[in-house]
Amino acid sequence: MIFKEQIHDYIQQHKGEIVDTLKELIRIPSVRGEAEDNAPFGKECARVLEFTQRLYESYTFETELDVDGGYLLSYFGQGAKSLGLFAHADVVPGGNNWALTAPFEPLEKDGFIIGRGAMDDKSAVVTSLYCAKIIKELGIPFNRRLICFTGANEESGMQDIKNYISAHTPPDFSLVCDTAFPLYRGNKGILHFVATQEATMHDITDFSGGSAFNIILGEAKAKIGEQVFEEKGISRHGALPEGSLNAAHVLSKKLSQNDTLSAYDRKQMDFIANLLEKYYGEVFGIEHTDEDFGNLTVTNGIVKMTEGKISLCFDMRYGASLDIKEAKAKISRVFDNNGWSVAFVRESKPFILSDDNPYIAACMNTYKDFTKKHDAKSFVNAGATYARYLPCAAEIGTSLNGGKRPFDLPARHGSVHQPDECITIDGLLNAIELTMLMLLECDKQ
Repeated sequence: MIFKEQIHDYIQQHKGEIVDTLKELIRIPSVRGEAEDNAPFGKECARVLEFTQRLYESYTFETELDVDGGYLLSYFGQGAKSLGLFAHADVVPGGNNWALTAPFEPLEKDGFIIGRGAMDDKSAVVTSLYCAKIIKELGIPFNRRLICFTGANEESGMQDIKNYISAHTPPDFSLVCDTAFPLYRGNKGILHFVATQEATMHDITDFSGGSAFNIILGEAKAKIGEQVFEEKGISRHGALPEGSLNAAHVLSKKLSQNDTLSAYDRKQMDFIANLLEKYYGEVFGIEHTDEDFGNLTVTNGIVKMTEGKISLCFDMRYGASLDIKEAKAKISRVFDNNGWSVAFVRESKPFILSDDNPYIAACMNTYKDFTKKHDAKSFVNAGATYARYLPCAAEIGTSLNGGKRPFDLPARHGSVHQPDECITIDGLLNAIELTMLMLLECDKQ
């Protein structure tokens, strides 16, 4: 590739600028807040879009900020066909127990940038901006219109991408910079359902825990009279439940053996304990493995009690070969047979692009050439990103081969959504370079 060395040199020469841009983005606490005029997802989410717009405009890119839609579009080129780079500038809450810095006070340490959004997904905002800059400032021939999408509601509903799709024709192919390399070419289907008791509990007056469908409960509590019972588990994302332990399972199992409770309450606790013990759909008789998508999973993220009745919220991830109508019927039957009702509240179908898709093939060949990992294979994502809503898209990362942290952190610190979230600077620079090369190969298709 003619411009390969120039691209590498440009990124290395602008390293300080790239790092400073990411730090400035991290300083904006763009967690979803109360809706306000001109800020549907809160003022900080609106502010981060305005800041990003000023960044693009400072380099004379054309931009279009949809204030009510909660997204920014930035453009380069005038081709009849288009390529997209998708990123989100909103983040999950900062949380507590950070060891090295505060969530929105970025720290550069030993070749890493630490702060909320460093990896997910403000590094992608920087990647998109610098890909556009590289094409423009190096004068690289580019035949298509490049569309850089920056959203502000990915972490709490993805209404931003839905608004975009309803108002615009999406690119012919897009890279969603929000997972990992080499490439994800599909997403599992998602089914959310809520099951609720028909009758009321006799002795248990509270049974609660969790706050999101897709995060397995790490803590749960119950109340019998004035006595409070609490249990801890091992929380994981519902899309990747291996190694998890649902705290509500632990608690309900213990309560099912509590002789002070009525027979009805013990029976209900035993039913809940069995429901939450496993996560491959065994209790519903819907175990399923798909060649491309892997195992079906069913996990519980919320338990709550309203007017004496317990409700359980479930997150199910499944592959394209599953008969979803039959699976829903089996789920309903389990609850019906035990005096519960069930409501299916969200459903997103699975999707996958073929390995033979010319864009997928171009990106994979570029990855193999760049990394020399010639046996690399594409993946299917158990989670969900903007790619789910785009007609032709793949997911990639924002860090590549950046090395391990030379500093110690408590367990689970440093990763996405966790305290001390961080990204290696070299890994980010490598990712920008690889993303740029993928774009140029896609431009040839």
